[in-house]
Formats: sequence, structure tokens, C-alpha cells
Amino acid sequence: MDFNATKLFIAVVNAGSFSAASERMGVPISTLSRKINELEQALHVQLLDRSRQGVKPTHRGQQFFEQARLGVELLEEAQKSVTSAHTLQGKLRLSVPPEFSLWWDLLIAFQQRYPDITLFCHSSERVVDLFEDGIDVALRMGELKTDDVIAKPVMNMETVFVASPAFLARHGTPKTLAEMARLPIVAWETLNRGFFEWNAEAEKVKYAPFFTTNNVQGLLHYALQGMGIAKLLNISVRPWLESGELIQLLPGIATQSLPLHLVYARHKHPSTLVRVYLDFCTEWTEKLK
Repeated sequence: MDFNATKLFIAVVNAGSFSAASERMGVPISTLSRKINELEQALHVQLLDRSRQGVKPTHRGQQFFEQARLGVELLEEAQKSVTSAHTLQGKLRLSVPPEFSLWWDLLIAFQQRYPDITLFCHSSERVVDLFEDGIDVALRMGELKTDDVIAKPVMNMETVFVASPAFLARHGTPKTLAEMARLPIVAWETLNRGFFEWNAEAEKVKYAPFFTTNNVQGLLHYALQGMGIAKLLNISVRPWLESGELIQLLPGIATQSLPLHLVYARHKHPSTLVRVYLDFCTEWTEKLK
């Protein structure tokens, strides 16, 4: 059986079409089609159903895909281990929430330690499909709503209310959520979701922000310029809290704890590069606690 043809078959199933696999692998569509046809002939079975909408594995093709994928990954790992001269080489495909500036520092430190590892980092509000998007490891905040991944806890973050000294000099310092809700508020909102209510134990307070955005830097900028109160991650605003440019409001009240996880596909054997990345993230974030 042709090992390279099997790799190409796995790539086409992962991508969902010959064109997407061709772009991702850098292999002409004609070559992909020919190699998979040869693989089907060698196995005496049809592996793919082809249509204008793309391709999907047949029942037998799905069985072959599931069993061959792990073997191919293990063989690739073995090949890398004997050809890399004891240095870690290769490419990691990562996903990180947008504007999560903390992680850019981590990735720089990671590549300084492992200069032969190249990174592709996808950043979007969309929760990527690790399988279809070909992502090795994704960083996710908040509660996980899927059982299809293996999740490695990294750390817990908290949200804090902040405002500038100039803002508080003009408006006064609120002592309760209700008082704060009457002041100018800037808040996070996406195209499809805006939830403007604070919860603290039994207290629920609705508020009406005068400015909303899905851009963390925009909220931070408004707060620093004295335009309003913002609710941001404690790690994101730590430098400005330490410098006094921002003041934390109502410490301990209505804070929200957000777990941070690194996730990878449950069905996929973690490669050496993935394991090194997971270990490095744990080591690096321990220094922040």
C-alpha cells in the first residue's frame, strides 16, 4: 500500500474537498485524484463519494480513514525523530482567541526556545473545528461545551471592573453595582450577542452601555481615556493597574472566573510537537500565578 497516497487520502477527508486539500498540502488536484484512485484500486474498494459539493468517505472509506490516520501520525513521528538530529522541527497549527495579547508573548518565548518549530496561529471569535480546520491545539476561554476534545487546564482568570482616575474624579467612585450601572459603561458585544447584566451572588443589575465592541483594545482605550467603566480580564489590565492609570472598582464583587484550557482532538495521538507545546504553556503560565 502506498504510504504517501494514504497521507493524501487523509488530507482530502480532513479538508472535505480536493481543492481545499490541494491548497493546504500544496499538491495539484490532479495528483490528489490520481493517487487516491490508485489507492482505491490497490485496496479494491471505493473510499470516497465525490460530488459537486465536495467529497466524503464511504462507509468503508471512513473505517480505513480512522484506522490509517493514527498509523500515519505515528510513522511521521518516527520519521521526524530519526531525521531531525535531535532537534525539534516541524509546524504547529494553533488557534487563539482574538486580541489575547498574553499569548503572543508566550508564542515568542516558545519559538525562542524552539527556533526550528514554525507556527501558524489562527485568531477568530469562531470556535474552530480541530478536525476540519486542521488545528493541532486551540486555546479556549470559559466552559467547554464539547466532549470531543481532550482539555488541559492552564489557569483561571478573573474579570475586573476598571476606570481611570480622571473618570472617577468626575463621576465619583461607585460603592455598589447599582451605583456603577448609572455611570457611563463600555461593554463587550458581538454581532449576534449582547448581554448587559451583572450578577453578584443574589444581586442582578441591568445596565445600558453607551459604547460596545468586540475589540478588547477598544474597551481598554476607552477606559484609559476616561470615557467609561470597562469589565476586562485581570491579566489584560495588570500593567495599567500597577502604574495607576486604571483603578479597580468593587474588588471581589461580581467578578467572573474564566477557566483557560488548551484543547486537542480526542481521536488524535498528540505529536511530540504538541506535547512540547502543552508542557511549555504550563511552565510559562505558572510564572503568572
